Parts: sequence; structure tokens; C-alpha cells
Amino acid sequence: MSIFDLFRKSPFIAINEMMKEVVECTNRIPEIYEAFVEGNQQEVERIAKEISDHEYKTDEIKNSIRQSLPHSIFMPVARGDILQIITSMDAIADRSEDVGVLMSLKSLQVPDELKQRVRDFATAVVKVVDYSRQVIEELEALREASFAGPEAKSVLELLDKVNESEHETDILQYELTKIVINRSESIDCASLILWMKIIETTGDIANAAEKMCNRIRLIISQ
Repeated sequence: MSIFDLFRKSPFIAINEMMKEVVECTNRIPEIYEAFVEGNQQEVERIAKEISDHEYKTDEIKNSIRQSLPHSIFMPVARGDILQIITSMDAIADRSEDVGVLMSLKSLQVPDELKQRVRDFATAVVKVVDYSRQVIEELEALREASFAGPEAKSVLELLDKVNESEHETDILQYELTKIVINRSESIDCASLILWMKIIETTGDIANAAEKMCNRIRLIISQ
């Protein structure tokens, strides 16, 4: 079945198919962090390739959605809202791929005091995306309920969990950044820059998920 056929049923069915590939990217973030922490560069590169493959599939679905998104067929939400949702979803996959690329550039020594913190950070980021996935999976039922009633309340509760979880990642990101900066005297300049980019880019995954969900919150409130 083509993306256009899915759109004829509902745009949210097609969006859900895209989200499945996005999750394939983000579910590998804890794995690649674990390999990175343990200094297994070969495993880092293998997982990075898997993330890149799923990011490519995400791009294919995204492009198909954009090309199949008609002006003439009535849709339950504005065309611009749908485009914004898939743009944010694409950013989640893109930033996941970027994390893999950054970790593949150079093997870094991970101090013992950072190991559990970076694991917790990766897990927290994926938690935000998982809540976002649940939101996407509820959109079709929400459409059938005309974006109101118990269905809307349930999705709004999920959206609150996304915002709360993203805030938790912000705190973890700040703590990690502070530790790395305070160790700057014992870290060479190139490694320091790479550390900062890895932390920032990982945080961007959660930011993109929250941005997507905030757009959905606006749709419900309209």
C-alpha cells in the first residue's frame, strides 16, 4: 500500500509508519552509548551504520509523505501542521544519526565518574521519544474522536509526560556538560569539543521529540 493510499484513510496512519523507523534509530542510542563507554569502537561503528540505514528509510517515508500530501483531499488537520510534525520526526532521526557519526570520529576515554551518567542520559532521551511514539500511535483514535473527549485527555496526559521527561534530560545534559567542562584541563581540545557536540546532539533528540509533541498539543487546543 502506498503512502498516498494511507493518506486517503488518514494522514496519521502514514505518520505512524514514519515514526516506526524513527524509533528504530533512537532505540539504538543506549546501545551505541554502551559501546562508546566501553571503548568498543568497532561496535560503535556497526551501530552507527544501523542508525544511518534507518535514518535513510525515515527520509524515504518523509519524502513520500510530502509528495503524497494533497491539497485537494480534506484532512482533519492543517497541511502545515502535518508538515511540521514530520519535520520534527525527521529531526529526531537526523540527530540520532549525527550521534553515531560523532562517536565514530574518535575513540574517547570515558572517566569512571561519567560512565553511569552518560548511560542515564541516553536512557532518558529514549524515554522522551518513547512517550512521543505513544502520542503518535494515539492520533488516529484521537482523529476519530474529533480531538475531544477522553481520547484527547489521554493524549494530553502523554504530552505532559513528554514535557516532564524532556526537562529531566535537560538537567542530565547540564550536569554532564558541567563535569566535562570542569575536567577540561585533563582533556585535549579536540576531545573536549567532541564531547560537547555528542552531549548537545543527544539532547537535541529529546528537544525534537518535544517540539513535535508541542505541535500536536496545539492541534488539540484549536
